[in-house]
Amino acid sequence: MFKAVPKAAILSMVGPMALLLAGYLGWRFYGANALDTAYYALKQENIHISDRPTWLRSDVISEVFEQSGLDRMSLLDDQTSAVIAKAFDSHPWVKKTHRVHRMAGGQIVINAEFRQPIAMVHCQASLEQGLDAPPGSNDQESFLPVDSEGVLLPTKDFSQDDIPNYLLIYAQNIRAADYPRVGMFLADPQIAEAILLCRFLAPMRAQGIAKLSSIYVYPNASGSTSRWRLEITTQGGPRILWGSAPSHEATSEPTANTKLKRLVELSRDSTKWAQAELDLTTNR
Repeated sequence: MFKAVPKAAILSMVGPMALLLAGYLGWRFYGANALDTAYYALKQENIHISDRPTWLRSDVISEVFEQSGLDRMSLLDDQTSAVIAKAFDSHPWVKKTHRVHRMAGGQIVINAEFRQPIAMVHCQASLEQGLDAPPGSNDQESFLPVDSEGVLLPTKDFSQDDIPNYLLIYAQNIRAADYPRVGMFLADPQIAEAILLCRFLAPMRAQGIAKLSSIYVYPNASGSTSRWRLEITTQGGPRILWGSAPSHEATSEPTANTKLKRLVELSRDSTKWAQAELDLTTNR
């Protein structure tokens, strides 16, 4: 019976079926992906940051987009929001991505908490080759910007003119080459205690009271509760002997709140403020 069927008739049926199958496979493996990419791909210009802080200079969206491969993400993927949040969490300026809003038209709004610079850590030498030079760097010294947790912030976003805008931390044997990656903690107990004091003094400094300038960290006497003692310099004012970092006070030492109250009072007394040095470590 099959011999009776003309070859032309068989070909007339097989040809369209082959074309139909080829078209289906082409769409299944290539066409759908192309359409997905064209109409549902995540686009950089559609990503927005809500409540962008004034101190943030980096183009965080561009940097995250380039480094994480978000351009390969599809808005149709159920994991898109989670992937975007993880990508932004990896940026050194981002402390925590709280929410990713998916809006109409493929728009994405990022609600994130950003790290805020609180101090500049003085280093004895500039960074080694391969790392962005920090503000104020030269052959002898440099300054590294840190946040309230002691995380190293991107040095490229600061200039030498920015240095006086922050409390400067001076400690012993701090070298920039020991901290080659932004986003990492400056794991040094001297810096940790100085940052505790920076955080405590931040509201006072923001109001311009006492014109606080720098914090110096020195080894404490043997047997003391705290390993380090802190001193504060002021612009045009006295040197302040602060003592232990907040919450690290010795039994006989005034609390941080007591010291702060005395510091405010002394700053308003022109006679006492004219002295070269003021001691807050005692109850006198």
